[in-house]
Amino acid sequence: MPMVTVNGVEVEVDRGTSILQAAAQAGFAVPHFCYHPALSSPANCRMCLVEVEGARKLLPGCYNEVNDGMIVHTESERVHHARKAVLEFILVNHPVDCPICDKAGECKLQDYYFAYDAQESRMRAEKQHKVKAYPIGPKIVYDGERCILCTRCIRFCEEITGTSELTLIDRGDKTEVRTFPGMELDNDYSLCTVDVCPVGALTSRDFRFKCRVWLLTSTESVCTGCEMGCNVHLDHFRNEVQRYRPRYNPEVNDYWMCDEGRLTYTSIHEDRFLQPMSNGAEVTWHAIGQTVADKLGRVIDAHGASSIALVLSPQASCEDLYLAKLFHESALAGEANLYVNGHAPGKEDELLMRADKNPNRRGIEAVWAGMETIGSFDNLVADLDNNTIKAVYMMGTELPVADEAREAFIKHIEELELFVLQAMHTGGELLEHAHIALPACSHAEKEGTFVNVEGLAQAFNQAFAPHGDSMPDWQIFMRIARKMGHTLSFTFLHQIQEKMFEATVLKQEAEEKARQEAEEKARQEAEAKAEAERLAAEEAAAAEAKAQADEASDEDASSADDAAEEESGDGEADEQPPAE
Repeated sequence: MPMVTVNGVEVEVDRGTSILQAAAQAGFAVPHFCYHPALSSPANCRMCLVEVEGARKLLPGCYNEVNDGMIVHTESERVHHARKAVLEFILVNHPVDCPICDKAGECKLQDYYFAYDAQESRMRAEKQHKVKAYPIGPKIVYDGERCILCTRCIRFCEEITGTSELTLIDRGDKTEVRTFPGMELDNDYSLCTVDVCPVGALTSRDFRFKCRVWLLTSTESVCTGCEMGCNVHLDHFRNEVQRYRPRYNPEVNDYWMCDEGRLTYTSIHEDRFLQPMSNGAEVTWHAIGQTVADKLGRVIDAHGASSIALVLSPQASCEDLYLAKLFHESALAGEANLYVNGHAPGKEDELLMRADKNPNRRGIEAVWAGMETIGSFDNLVADLDNNTIKAVYMMGTELPVADEAREAFIKHIEELELFVLQAMHTGGELLEHAHIALPACSHAEKEGTFVNVEGLAQAFNQAFAPHGDSMPDWQIFMRIARKMGHTLSFTFLHQIQEKMFEATVLKQEAEEKARQEAEEKARQEAEAKAEAERLAAEEAAAAEAKAQADEASDEDASSADDAAEEESGDGEADEQPPAE
């Protein structure tokens, strides 16, 4: 492995490592515009020039690989002079849009200007004017004057999505980024071009002029758009989510996320109900808890707990689902019928988008040890048709059925003795028909865990306090269970997680033991089969050898008889009298 010295610090790196990456490993940041770790390195911005002893000129750090014994200087006077010159060249025609630019506050050009240039422009002629606020795609606005032609957006569309909508047109100071004729920037990951753009040339229509980035607080979270579970930065201001940005995780989403998932943040604040309701009237949590307990108790007394349907939501966290499990086992005596709702399947691709548009279906499988005892939403509608369900306790308002089945479900809940809706959204007519409505908070307002399609458990953090009187689902289940005489003694989330993960570990150990026992049994059966086959082969060989021996013996006896007959014939011929 090559040993390289960066600013006096020796560091050993893998072969093929670039100078820029080696400097980062040594603890030195090399400024750059065109370089991105997930894209190719064209070395066209020249901002990452470094001094290498023995080289005649400065080398672009993003493009050149290190050699063993290489000595690199990233902060020499020669390097600083080059960076200052590059910045002055880039800023020759750059507009002073910082006060109105959405990138202000997270713009690399701003940061590097203050770090390396910080001088008045010497440009006295009129600047080259280019297109402003050009709609380059349905979700993206392009500003040609701000563009520094780093080509990150072009390379993203070529190398990541493979759609290749973008290119450079014209030459010199008239060069701009454009789509090819008859195309627009509308692939499923188009907003990632806003992320990779180091300046304010590409801006999101959704976030444009919405909020200054220095006012935002960023919380590490997980996208709820599908079962992939892309890691995100949840940026919020004054208890309201303003945007999602992809958060680097090489095991899940790398640096990217789809546009569909990125825009799901809007559902956190849309169509919410924030107060407990009983028959359409807002009440307190103290009053509603006893009301739910009394009504559920009457249904159980009249028809038994098996007449109740508990509908689980794959939008809920594992902690919420674990308390739903304990609630089912205690307050509902483990007899209530289990079903699952959720968003209907949607678009899927080979990059990040998955057809299941729910973040935690695998979490239901993990908490409930499989889906064997849990029916689909179609099963619920069928059981309602058969009149075997008298009460429905439903988490979430997502119905994965077509309009006809949805109307049938709405008709059925109108006739139920009890319909309890525990959800974040009103669900339109669902809230209108609910006898009891319990407001649950969003994932942005609580902590928890989702399990993605690969079985990876991922924690998400609370960004702000729950809105209104909403609360996490697990707290709601605890309140109702307590009112029904069953104490679920959890005060903090980590207590639930300890019990939940303990149960998961025990389940995994049991599964591992069962797997080992199955493997041992299979091994023994294979050995027994092999032994039986060996004995059968030996018996067959012995029988064949005996048959061959018998055949050989018969042939020998036959040969002996033939020889005896010949000898007898010769003797008789010798004894005949001579002819007269």
